[in-house]
Amino acid sequence: LPKHMLTIGYDHDLEVLITPNVTRRKEITPAREALNGYQRGQCFYCFGGISILSISPYLAHVDHFFPHWLKQTEIGREVNLDGVWNLVLACQTCNGAAEKGGKLPAIQFLERLNRRNEFLIASHDPLRETLMIQTGATPQARGRFLDSLHAKVRRSGAGLNTWTTKPQGVALF
Repeated sequence: LPKHMLTIGYDHDLEVLITPNVTRRKEITPAREALNGYQRGQCFYCFGGISILSISPYLAHVDHFFPHWLKQTEIGREVNLDGVWNLVLACQTCNGAAEKGGKLPAIQFLERLNRRNEFLIASHDPLRETLMIQTGATPQARGRFLDSLHAKVRRSGAGLNTWTTKPQGVALF
């Protein structure tokens, strides 16, 4: 995985916070394989079939649960939206502009994201430490982090039109 997905930090010697260029998109597609271990070939949102093979017509999109465009707001400057905690695999339909696109997913998906993150932490996945650093040391802190962020986006007006979809397949996770 790219370094920006695994670490948070600043240079102690320079005593200056090093921040990425928030307007430039970072490569997040290398996360496909790691995310698929949990999702088992299903879209995070509709449970439809997806693939991580680049030649597949069902190639999964790596989606920012909290939309990428939030990086240009105060909210996006407070948290690492490119962190694995915020990335899920979505089918091309669900992540398309006519569907979720840059919208905020409805609250039931936030609960699913929290369960996914807790699963990765409990399974001692290599991403465990990164998830804990980025979202909180305890399950309660991680739940509060996600709830607070979701509420903050909704209050800002950016998430007034939350998005949802109907299941296309049977939930395996």
